[in-house]
Amino acid sequence: MENLSEPTPQIIDSNSSSFLEQLLSHSSDAAIVVHPNYGVIYASPAIADVLGISPEAFIGRMAADWIHPDDVGSMLEYREAAENSGHAGPIIIRGLHEDQTWRFFEAEWWRPDLVDFAGGTILHFRDVSVREQARAEAARSEARLGALLLEASDVVMVIGRDGQNLTYVSPSIERVMGWSAKLASELTWRQVIHPDHLQRWIDAVTEVAEDPEGRRQIELKGLHKDGTWRWLDASILNRFEDPLIEGVILHFHDVTPRHLAEQELARRSLHDSLTALPNRVLFVDRLESALNRSQRSGGLVALLYCDLDRFKHVNDTIGHGGADLLLCEVARRMEVAIRAGDSLARLHGDEFVICADEIDSWEEARILADRLRRDLSKPFNHNGRDLHLTVSIGIAISSNDNPYSASDLLENADSAMFVAKKDGRDRIAFYNEAVRSLELSELAIRDALRGAIENDQLVLHYQPIYDLLSGAVLGTEALVRWQHPVRGLLQPGDFIPVAEESGFIVALGAWVIERAMQQAKAWGFGTTRQAKMWINVSALQLERIDIVDEITNLLSSVEIPSHAIGLEITETALIDAQPEIDTRLRILRDLGYSIAIDDFGTGYSSLLYLRRYSADTLKIDQAFVSGLGISRDDTAIVSSLRSLAAMLELRVVAEGVETQDQLQALRAMGCESASGYLLARPAEPSAITKILDTPIQLIRESS
Repeated sequence: MENLSEPTPQIIDSNSSSFLEQLLSHSSDAAIVVHPNYGVIYASPAIADVLGISPEAFIGRMAADWIHPDDVGSMLEYREAAENSGHAGPIIIRGLHEDQTWRFFEAEWWRPDLVDFAGGTILHFRDVSVREQARAEAARSEARLGALLLEASDVVMVIGRDGQNLTYVSPSIERVMGWSAKLASELTWRQVIHPDHLQRWIDAVTEVAEDPEGRRQIELKGLHKDGTWRWLDASILNRFEDPLIEGVILHFHDVTPRHLAEQELARRSLHDSLTALPNRVLFVDRLESALNRSQRSGGLVALLYCDLDRFKHVNDTIGHGGADLLLCEVARRMEVAIRAGDSLARLHGDEFVICADEIDSWEEARILADRLRRDLSKPFNHNGRDLHLTVSIGIAISSNDNPYSASDLLENADSAMFVAKKDGRDRIAFYNEAVRSLELSELAIRDALRGAIENDQLVLHYQPIYDLLSGAVLGTEALVRWQHPVRGLLQPGDFIPVAEESGFIVALGAWVIERAMQQAKAWGFGTTRQAKMWINVSALQLERIDIVDEITNLLSSVEIPSHAIGLEITETALIDAQPEIDTRLRILRDLGYSIAIDDFGTGYSSLLYLRRYSADTLKIDQAFVSGLGISRDDTAIVSSLRSLAAMLELRVVAEGVETQDQLQALRAMGCESASGYLLARPAEPSAITKILDTPIQLIRESS
């Protein structure tokens, strides 16, 4: 027990000027002398700055009075060590400041071996709170970074100056590529980079390493531990001047799903989604190659244009799904019937074409056509009953004496097929002068079409577009029809191609835009109803230098806001579009119009158009939607398109929804809007007016 009657010893005389006094009194760090019985028997002047307590007030304090309870034990151990050896420390402790906050101190114990020292042990300490807090934050940051890098979908590496050794590999590489960070650091580029990309990769790393501000973006294939090649999107950045890094940073993530989607889209852009046969784009390319070969060899090229007879009746009888299965079976039979080396394609609907390369005579083309008719006339089994089909075939032939371009040959064979239909169907017809005379009748259609506007024969029907969450109408698409005085109500396919070929599409398109805007005004789109009127525009319209002024003037005269109007152009129309279209679409979008790419996925290089054109809406073509709930490939494609649109901040409209399975699949994918016969058919304005404010029931009871 302490002897309280004894006076507290003094370590130095008040008049002393010893070295120890000078050392303790003039140091900017705090110093105290601790006696084992009396606690603090001396406190240097710096105590006031370090702990906010006057030296006099600190006299007599014990360790437990101002040292954090968790640190008292360590302090006493270090003091005992100093008493035995003369010095102990440094140690980090927490001390209580006068403002009642805990501060970090770096402390050391000393036992001076001086004659005039009264006894006890010196504790010398300085405030390192800022440093320790910085260290703690750095440790927390490093821990957070480590956790993020472990869970991240991206991988970070640091490449040393030799361009080979990895000085750092983030732990996420094991989840992304299967390799442990340690094993990955031991592999060479040759072991993990695809041979086709190895030299390009080495060149890129070398280029960045030699440039202090070097930066490159590159895509390449990397080897996963499971033996598969993954597409990687890699960023390479020079950071040799950064003392914390001193290397080239490699940052990459797996983009294999995107590449697979692009490859599938590219394949689908060249193949029919239903039958997997080549589509028009690929077929025309093969036809042109065949025509070029025939010019060198002197052989004949026959084009057979096949159209199934009365297939609409079959479709109505067995339903859309059954008709699709039947078309696939037709395609398989035709593949068996044609010769090796012939090219078969499905253009659309029930129309197929065949390019017979290097035939010797017209008779050989007829033999092939007869074989097709015979094989297709055999019954097809559908749900236990036989279905019988016939086909009308038009044949056009190109030779050195009478050469045709690919487009002319297609038109000629189509015209011959039309003759076969007129002759009673289930026929074969060759293109000749008699067929040519029928082509001239199209001139009559063109002439009549020019008067259709003046005679008020054109009408607009509207198809609603629905919100797939609420069932509310988001807008309508304007669809033109021709009320022909003799042939009745004609669908766009009966006259739009003629209008485009003749250039009349520009005048017709202007009429459609004006009438659709007027209808949008009548329905209060953009004002009393927050809905949008979608209007189809052709590439020919957008190529006109004054198209922006025309649309803007029409909008001004009708007096509706631009955000109530959406302009859509088909992806296939963009294939040969002029560069100026890009600029005009950007201007129109800047003016507030919505821009949509229609029939997305049916053209060539679809993703290119998303980057090039200023679209804010993507309309997924019915060719993809029709396979939802049936085809795993179609479902994957639509899901990929929906995800792609989300990443690019594009709105999505799924077109051609005809079944509840398709609708539910779209909703499950998060597709926000759709149109199609299941929801509502195109109709006259009076019929649409009745349903504009009436949400539909999206989930219907099964019958």
